[in-house]
Amino acid sequence: MPWLSVVTVVKDDHVGFARTRDSLFAQDVSGVEWVVVDGSRDSDAIPAALAPAAVPVTYRHEPPMGIYTAMNSALGLASGEYVYFLNAGDALLSPTVLARVRESLGAEAVWGFGSVEVEEVGGRVVTTPGWDYRVEQRLGFSRGFFPPHQGTFTRTSALRNVGGFDTGYRVAADYAAFLKLSRRADPVELPFVIARFREGGMSTTRWQASFREFHRARREILRPTGIMALRERWESARHYGLVYAHREVRPLLSRRTSRSS
Repeated sequence: MPWLSVVTVVKDDHVGFARTRDSLFAQDVSGVEWVVVDGSRDSDAIPAALAPAAVPVTYRHEPPMGIYTAMNSALGLASGEYVYFLNAGDALLSPTVLARVRESLGAEAVWGFGSVEVEEVGGRVVTTPGWDYRVEQRLGFSRGFFPPHQGTFTRTSALRNVGGFDTGYRVAADYAAFLKLSRRADPVELPFVIARFREGGMSTTRWQASFREFHRARREILRPTGIMALRERWESARHYGLVYAHREVRPLLSRRTSRSS
C-alpha cells in the first residue's frame, strides 16, 4: 500500500497540470501514487503529459460532471493510506513538503493540515493565517475558517467513511467533509506551508454562495442548539460582514479614489 495518494483533477488546463506535475515530481515520491481524473475535451493532452512519470499513475478520463464528482471518483481509485487533493494549477511549495508531511503525520493521525500560499489575481502572494483548531471548535466552526484541501491530508478510509464529498453542496463540499472529519478525530497541525494555489476557485468567485453553504453544513452536520446555535448565527453574520467589506466595499472605494485622483 502506498503511504499517499496524490489526487489531481483537471479539465482543459494543460499548463496548470504541468505546473502541478512538476511540483510533485520534485518531491521524494517513494511510497506515493498519483491519481488523475481528467474531464478535458482533448482526451490525449493530459496522458501525453504523464509520460514518463516519476510515480505510479492511475488515470481516468470521464465526462465533466463537476469538481466534487471528479474528486469522489479519484477517492474511489486511491489505494494510499492517506489521500491529498492537489488539483491542476496547484503546486507543492518546496521539494521537501511530502517528506515532512510523512514524518509529521506519524502512524496514527486521521487527518492533518498546514498553511497554504494564495496567489491573488493581481499577482500578490499571501500565506493563509494560522488556524487555531481549538478556538474554531469552541466557536462551532461558525466563522467559516477551515484549511483548504491543498493544505489537508486525510486518511483515505476516514474520508470514505464520512461519504467523501457531498455533491449536494455546489461550493462547500470540501468544507462539509472536513466538518464531518472533525467529529471523528482532532487533526495534526503541520507547522509549515504545504502548497500554493491561484485565487479564483468557486469558494472565491462565489463567496456569498459559499457562506450560505457553510451555514447549511454546520446546521446539518454539527446541529448546534441553544447558545451554540445563537453563537453560530452571530459569528456567521459578523464574518459575512467582514468579508463583504473586503471583497465588495474596499474595491469600490479604491476605484472611486482612483477616478477622483
